Amino acid sequence: MLRTLMVALIAAFALTTAGAMGAANAAGMMVVHHKVADYAKWRPVFDGDKANQEAAGLTNPHVYQAAGHPNDITITFDMADITKAKAFTTSKALKATMGKAGVTSKPSISFLNPAP
Repeated sequence: MLRTLMVALIAAFALTTAGAMGAANAAGMMVVHHKVADYAKWRPVFDGDKANQEAAGLTNPHVYQAAGHPNDITITFDMADITKAKAFTTSKALKATMGKAGVTSKPSISFLNPAP
């Protein structure tokens, strides 16, 4: 419950921030939450996957750590195409990248559309 609330609050903040920064061109947002073995080892692998993220229409990533739990990660992306984003989340390439990065939990992934 707390994790769901945290993800919702982060997503709301990120959508507000994106609008204020002129990034409202995005069709929506993808929010990912998972745990990692070691943030310092995870981050370079995540950053190194930028080309695959962008190919899936995912841009402007923001990475958050749960307060007091640096290996509890939430990521928000601007999402240009939900079909491409969903395909990316189920790809073998992403699964391999997550294994290499030390992801230790099944990711929780949400796809959000801007509210009118």
